[in-house]
Amino acid sequence: MRIGTHRITESIIPVILLLSAIFLVLLFVQYRASQDAELAHHIHITAQTSVDENSKNDMNNVAEVDFSDDPRIAQAEALIAKGKLTEAENIYFSILVKEPSAQIHNWLGMLYLKQKKYDKAVVSFSNALKINARYYKARYNRAIAYSALNAYDKAVADYKEVIRFFDAHAKSHFNLGLLYYKHDEYDAAAEEFERTAGLSGGNIKAKALYMLGESYLLVSPPKKEEAAAAFTAAIRLKPDHVGARLALLELKYPQDEEGYQKRLEELEVMRDLEPENIEVYRAIAKVYLAKNKASKALRTLQQALLHEPDDVELQFEVIELLIRLKKNQEAIAALENILTIDASNAKAYQYLGDLYSRQESYAAALDTYNIVVALTGEGSAELWNKMGLLYVKMERFKDAKLAYEKALKMQRNNSETYYNLGVLSLQQSSYAESEGFLKQAIRLHPDYGEAYLELADLFMHKEQYRQAVDAYLKVLQLTPDAVHVKLDLAVCYTKLKEYDKAQVLYEEILEEDSSYFKAWFNIGLVYYRQKEYEQSRDALKKAVELEPEDDKAYRALAKTYSALQKHDKAIEILEQLLAQNPSDITTRLAYARSYYRADKRDIALSEYKKVLSLDPQNRSAKKMIEKIEQEQQVAK
Repeated sequence: MRIGTHRITESIIPVILLLSAIFLVLLFVQYRASQDAELAHHIHITAQTSVDENSKNDMNNVAEVDFSDDPRIAQAEALIAKGKLTEAENIYFSILVKEPSAQIHNWLGMLYLKQKKYDKAVVSFSNALKINARYYKARYNRAIAYSALNAYDKAVADYKEVIRFFDAHAKSHFNLGLLYYKHDEYDAAAEEFERTAGLSGGNIKAKALYMLGESYLLVSPPKKEEAAAAFTAAIRLKPDHVGARLALLELKYPQDEEGYQKRLEELEVMRDLEPENIEVYRAIAKVYLAKNKASKALRTLQQALLHEPDDVELQFEVIELLIRLKKNQEAIAALENILTIDASNAKAYQYLGDLYSRQESYAAALDTYNIVVALTGEGSAELWNKMGLLYVKMERFKDAKLAYEKALKMQRNNSETYYNLGVLSLQQSSYAESEGFLKQAIRLHPDYGEAYLELADLFMHKEQYRQAVDAYLKVLQLTPDAVHVKLDLAVCYTKLKEYDKAQVLYEEILEEDSSYFKAWFNIGLVYYRQKEYEQSRDALKKAVELEPEDDKAYRALAKTYSALQKHDKAIEILEQLLAQNPSDITTRLAYARSYYRADKRDIALSEYKKVLSLDPQNRSAKKMIEKIEQEQQVAK
């Protein structure tokens, strides 16, 4: 019995549709996105454990009165809930006046943390520890405050002290791992995240496993298999962990055109399944950026904004891409939009100031940066450095120095600030002061190439060529292909009469770029000083071919012809120069000298007298006129 084709079709289609539906559901479950703060492509490396989470842990150890049930504390908590923080602060102070308490100092510090007053928080937690050095809750909270202040060593020390007494305190291990990660100490970070994962469960364990995977990818050499295992474990624990899924996807394909294309295809499936998940859009944008398609990355993030229009962080990512694509007006409009909604957004003002600076609207940039200072209370070392650079461009050098000094007060060990002060002092010919600042920048940042370069230039100004050589060599260790540095180093060797070393450098430069005028010109001079006149002539001929308008090169070439006893050729070159500029003293002196070397004393005398008519005090001309006249008298 034969079944009609139409009946077979009718029976198969529902099955296909059912299988397709099951497939899509499985994909949806597999790729379902979450809105975790620690996602793969937008992770915040800060202390992620909130202060509130630590309010009732096992780190109290306070042998004193417990104020937990005190009605004044209940009143303070009610005020905090209503946002009346100053009133709550006053209650804590009123208690401390009569009853010094580590517990109250700790709560006061937590109040300051809530207000992001990290300096005050540190003082309060320190006061708690003075009363009871074993009050490890205060030490843990102080580590959070130190971390917010970028006081890395102090934060690490406090976390380690907590761990020394409470090795099973998972959150201290986790936050310590984040600190190590932030400071590129990935092996140490991996150890802490692994320890956290072993001590905890649930959400914290998933976070730790995810960060363990990220750390494995950044150790040297990367541990990709271990990273994949950590991400997989995080997903098993928390199936909707988008960060881990996206990280696994990056590991799945190579970073080449084909790999990027396959990654995009999978990401687009994820986006279609859950179109409101902005992390998938971020991952797509990242792939486009890897493919140098910034415009497509921008459009992708703009699509994400349609789903999360109030996500300020996403808005800033869009703004950064607009700036990268030099769409400055669109970036300014986007920043102004943020400020319309949140007039106190300091980050938006800082970006706006950066854009004004790029447009060379220096006064507008300064005004905007000053708003940031007013909003934040004092600004930041980075901001004051930017303001200092603006003052330099406006030639307001005293204001620039004051700005840099403010930056130093805020961050004493900021190598960039010392570098900026060194450059400013060098511009003002304050060599000793400049040298001190630049050396301090290098002490703080031993591989600071720009600081070594400025130091080398300073030594050149002071004619301390040996020290300049050492500084240039350090720059070349850091940036071996820096042609301009090789050129300057060769000049130093020439000044030191180490012509062989200079010659080697010029030859290296010309091997890489045979159209480098300065290298041809300088090597021509080096050959001349070594009395290799034919090589000097050939090099200088190449130089004048490259720069036909350069008088120095022509004069040097004429001098080489004279050394080769080809005086007519030297005279011809110098005549051409004088035809263009008859009053050029340097050329006319060379012209007179060429006639003298050609034993044409009368013409030489006449030309030297022309030099005196142009420059009556010219010593060279006076000396040669006297010499020629004496020779003529002897000849008579």
